[in-house]
Amino acid sequence: MRAQLLGGLTGAALVALGSCTDNVGITVSERFTATLSAANEVPTPDSSTATGKATFTYLSDIGSIFYRLDVVGIDSAFAAHIHGPAPADSNAGVVINLFTNPTTKIGFTGTLAQGVLGELGAPSGMSMDSLLVLLRNGHAYVNVHTRGPVNATTHSGGHGGGEIRGQVVKQ
Repeated sequence: MRAQLLGGLTGAALVALGSCTDNVGITVSERFTATLSAANEVPTPDSSTATGKATFTYLSDIGSIFYRLDVVGIDSAFAAHIHGPAPADSNAGVVINLFTNPTTKIGFTGTLAQGVLGELGAPSGMSMDSLLVLLRNGHAYVNVHTRGPVNATTHSGGHGGGEIRGQVVKQ
């Protein structure tokens, strides 16, 4: 009798656990990425071999957009921004800073910046909701700007107007 009772309780516990869901914590609402290269620069692509990737994660539970900007082989990066509103073939003003620094080292590879959008200042002339609309509609791009002489081998550096660029797209 005792074995049957324990067997029944164990079965009931397994059924109860199997029907539970773990909806605790923050849920990722939306993801966006931008693949950065010199070929995407407008109006004239440059020949830099530097590349990059920006990722944006919107968490609606807390109303924040987290970002990360990784680059490969870039010389003397001093700024990176989200620009908009603009399609891939047009330029636009800075909407929000992602990175500002006097200058990175030559041939820098790694995470250039990461954080929560708005930490370096609010979007220029718009709300965070409007920025989210730009990201959703593909009307924003990321641009990394560089200083210094152009490297003869990699053609990186010396692109104050922007060395690598990528349009933000929803994933």
